[in-house]
Amino acid sequence: MFKRLLRRPGVQSTLGWSVAQYMRFVKRTTRWEIRHRERVAHILGSGEGVIALTWHSRFMMLTAAWKSDELDPYVMISRSRDGAVVAATCKALKLQTLRGSARKSGKAKGGDAAAAEAVTAIRSGGCVVITPDGPRGPRQRLGDGPLRLARATGAPLMPCTFSIARRKQFDSWDKFVLPKPFGKGLILWGTPVAIPADTSDADLEAIRLGIETEMNALMAEADKELGHVPVEPALELSK
Repeated sequence: MFKRLLRRPGVQSTLGWSVAQYMRFVKRTTRWEIRHRERVAHILGSGEGVIALTWHSRFMMLTAAWKSDELDPYVMISRSRDGAVVAATCKALKLQTLRGSARKSGKAKGGDAAAAEAVTAIRSGGCVVITPDGPRGPRQRLGDGPLRLARATGAPLMPCTFSIARRKQFDSWDKFVLPKPFGKGLILWGTPVAIPADTSDADLEAIRLGIETEMNALMAEADKELGHVPVEPALELSK
């Protein structure tokens, strides 16, 4: 019954608007600490195109990581039913969306069209936000789509994650975290990575592994500091 209701555009819009208001409330009532901002300070507000990466379980409060005038976000969202709700949420938050997935090049529904739109957004100075283990996993494993996009455009990849003291963690494939208000939040920026156009596929794999490792280490660091057991990534990346 609920799944049938989620197919209705009116239900998707209403649910998306509600989620957006909740996100605004949590953002305003949380005591945020942003760490390692110096790593990306030269990029934020530069007007250059960038690619922000965060795991699917932690996308909900990512807008707390920057000021509204520092980045022009385009959120890449799958064409699934759940993706329609996320798209409605982004619309309510005044975020632009790209419908498709860049998790794995050539294998995602709508991926080619979304990648073309992402290139246009980056070249116009936008920040394309990607959850590289979405929409279905494997959890906390980085596909090569975002790296190929970075190689094609010259845009740096910027890993970012958050943890929050008061939360509910779901028993879903990604161990999704629903933040609760009136707590402490910790945002960690990773190391920006630029990928030259002449980077070989073999070198791309080494870069992929390095970014994936750092993203998991950052999330574990944030969770431990706020009193949570870190979430382990899925055992292997499906090819």
